[in-house]
Amino acid sequence: MFRTLIGAVCLVGVVAVGLAPVATAQRPYKNCTEARANGDTNIPSSSPKYGPHLDRDRDGIGCES
Repeated sequence: MFRTLIGAVCLVGVVAVGLAPVATAQRPYKNCTEARANGDTNIPSSSPKYGPHLDRDRDGIGCES
């Protein structure tokens, strides 16, 4: 009985880990065309999608609409 319970718990754990989404590292967009194609505008400098090359007026907001 105890072995069955432990086996079931392990199986549930393995299945849960297998179904977990894989984390992907975000990176700055190559350009504002790519950002807009993904629905992103007005990207704050605190965002991992922000890059200084996206901020023409250097106000901390990239790809302003």
